[in-house]
Amino acid sequence: MSAGFDAIPFNGSPILWNNRHRTTRPDISFYHWHQCCELLLVFGGSGTVVINNQTYPIREGKLFVFQPFEIHKVYAKATDDLPYDRTVVHLNHVHIEPYLRLFPKRQELFDRLCYSRDMERAFELGEHFEDVRQCMEDYERFAHDDRGATQEEITVFLLRLLSSLEKIIPETRSHSPVQRRSEEYSERIMGWIEANYMENDILNKLADELHLSRSYISRLFKKETGSNLSEYLTAKRIKVAAHLLESTTTPVENIAHQIGFQNVSHFISCFKKTYRLTPLRYRIKVKTTDHS
Repeated sequence: MSAGFDAIPFNGSPILWNNRHRTTRPDISFYHWHQCCELLLVFGGSGTVVINNQTYPIREGKLFVFQPFEIHKVYAKATDDLPYDRTVVHLNHVHIEPYLRLFPKRQELFDRLCYSRDMERAFELGEHFEDVRQCMEDYERFAHDDRGATQEEITVFLLRLLSSLEKIIPETRSHSPVQRRSEEYSERIMGWIEANYMENDILNKLADELHLSRSYISRLFKKETGSNLSEYLTAKRIKVAAHLLESTTTPVENIAHQIGFQNVSHFISCFKKTYRLTPLRYRIKVKTTDHS
């Protein structure tokens, strides 16, 4: 489990497909970003998605498109009565772009979705939800075998998906190339934290790295993400702690210091606030689940 920059392991494949998945426990809310384009199709649930400091509701029939290196956050309020039901797809957009060269209108729409700074990327599918759902389900049948990795099947999937989206996305009148969005300061900040989250005195070191004042860095991050920098740093550390609790036998106290907490009690309090369990009980639960 990673946080901040969340690298997607394509391993040479143009697409990483996560089958339709339903959960009844709340997702952990965390700002993160990938090196690729991500699609999130919601079949059921409630909660919020944050893109570009704008908040959108999670509900059936919503499709979200997250651009490469774009900060976003998904928080689902899943319960037994209202599970969070979705499919997530990661697209290696650089690898896929040549597949669409024979279909200029679809390629232009794909480019806008992946790169345009002004493109809406939270869609109410409405009457077109069934078309998109069927498109997803048809590809999912062989997404994990050799056929699903072929250029032909990926191209067919994308053409069907883009044809459905074309019906709800206004056609651009501009003939100029897509204006790709520039890197935000917050992306640079998160990239630095990704490599240095375990350090002490983070804000001063970050200010030295970016040649900006502490207060200005904090304001920039809040403006661009809607989140406090300290909140982001704590979330990063807690996510790393969860991974260490799941994958190692390192004592809780050692993990706390390893990820940058000076006070073990504070670490336990932050962890419990996020996962609703103490670190020790979280480890026991995960180990029990793995062996059940």
